[in-house]
Amino acid sequence: MAKHYGVGIVGLDHWYAGIGAVDDLRKSERARVVAIAHRDEEKLREFAAERGIPVATTDYAAVAPRDDVDIVVTACTTAENVELCLDAVRRGKHVVSVKPFAMNVADADRLAAAVREAGVLFMSFDALYRLAPQMRQYKQWIDEGRIGTPISATIIQRASLRGASQDWPGRANDRTWWRDPSKVPGGGWIDHAIYQVDALRWLLDDEVARVSGVAKTVSHPELPSELEDFGVSLFEFRKGAVATIEVTWTAPAAGGLSQWQLVGTEGHIVNDPTLTGKLAVSGKFEGPANGGWTLFSPPGRRSSGGPVEHLIDCLERGQTPVASVADSRATLAACLAFYEAARSGSAVSLDPQPR
Repeated sequence: MAKHYGVGIVGLDHWYAGIGAVDDLRKSERARVVAIAHRDEEKLREFAAERGIPVATTDYAAVAPRDDVDIVVTACTTAENVELCLDAVRRGKHVVSVKPFAMNVADADRLAAAVREAGVLFMSFDALYRLAPQMRQYKQWIDEGRIGTPISATIIQRASLRGASQDWPGRANDRTWWRDPSKVPGGGWIDHAIYQVDALRWLLDDEVARVSGVAKTVSHPELPSELEDFGVSLFEFRKGAVATIEVTWTAPAAGGLSQWQLVGTEGHIVNDPTLTGKLAVSGKFEGPANGGWTLFSPPGRRSSGGPVEHLIDCLERGQTPVASVADSRATLAACLAFYEAARSGSAVSLDPQPR
């Protein structure tokens, strides 16, 4: 008989990750949420009743020890995540972690060592782009040499502060954990750039060698001084590619912008989901002759099943996840190096890490 996996959700602080995981699992034939914890008891009880989750508690530490929990999903604050994950992996539980998964590299290394020692599977939400159909298409094209050798990438994501100012869907709160420097290692830049840094490491099959950039507050002076609403980074990769990543909380509530450009020696991949909804490619593709542009609708942006289903696939097939705790460590280190560079005004070099 096929194993049925019990999933425990630790926190709904990162509510769109935690709620998304619960809703993905409602469609699963292999797993169900058996326990959930959240500090807002009123919302917790209401949510658990709506989703049919049998056990609800305000005690985050009570989920991992349960015998019916095989996989722990953390959607807590970054500041409390490492200790909660350490407890889970030491009990032999597999983990899907909140992003960023640690406040600093030292804590990231502690957790990475524990994951390796326990022999459990670990994946962070920062690697979600690796599961997205459109990113998998980019990866295939790059690996096939359709655009030649990658030279550069330009990524823009201008979001509003609205998402970081809700502690529950549709409930405004200007004191969320995303806006508290004691609970998260950065502001508007790392909020989404952490996905993009991980995606570039994967797409390019490369590691960041050097980082420089600017982080500051331009639109929201009410933010704590430690957190920015605007960041532009320049990442230099070891094989030579250069990436510019501009990520902000400066857009109006209904006026965000997202764009991707991947440039190679023999072509381009350009995605404009916000304005045109189109994906354009040039290079070694079917379409116009002489390297012209081909325009079409991109694959879906979101994978089916989500990271928990991916983890279960890996468990049942004896495979490793598309991203590991070592990947999350490398991505976090690169993001923190950006902040160091922005503070110092000088480029920061990263030590090579084994892939």
